[in-house]
Amino acid sequence: MSHAKDDEVFTSLFIQFSNRAERWMKRALLGLLAALCLFQLALRVPELRHFLSSADKHEGVQIHRNIGG
Repeated sequence: MSHAKDDEVFTSLFIQFSNRAERWMKRALLGLLAALCLFQLALRVPELRHFLSSADKHEGVQIHRNIGG
């Protein structure tokens, strides 16, 4: 009988732990997704791109396209 009670206690504790861990992981994932979106938007601003990425220094000459004409 004690074994069944121990199993119930363990299951209850595991469910509590997994719910907390799941909540933390969801928050972390949402935070990382928001940071990714913000950084991608920041990379579209030439003045900020210089500080965020060093890849532009290693690129060739920029291509200037004439759109619509």
